[in-house]
Amino acid sequence: MIMRIILQNRESLLYFKSFDEWTEEIEEARDFRQVASAFDYVQIFKIPNLDVVMNFGDPKYDVKTPVTA
Repeated sequence: MIMRIILQNRESLLYFKSFDEWTEEIEEARDFRQVASAFDYVQIFKIPNLDVVMNFGDPKYDVKTPVTA
C-alpha cells in the first residue's frame, strides 16, 4: 500500500492539483510525498480551508489533518 500526501479543500471537497487547478479525482491530486511539505506549501501560499490528507488508496483509511494558512 502506497501512501500519498494530498490537499483537500474542506468546503468544496476538491483536491489540489496545481496552484490554480483543483480536481474531483483523487488520483489527479498533487502528491506532496511528505506531510511537512504539504504544510509548508499551505503556509507559503496562504491557501485557506484545507486538510492535509494521508491517502492510502481507500478513502475509509484516509487520515485528514486540518491546516491553517
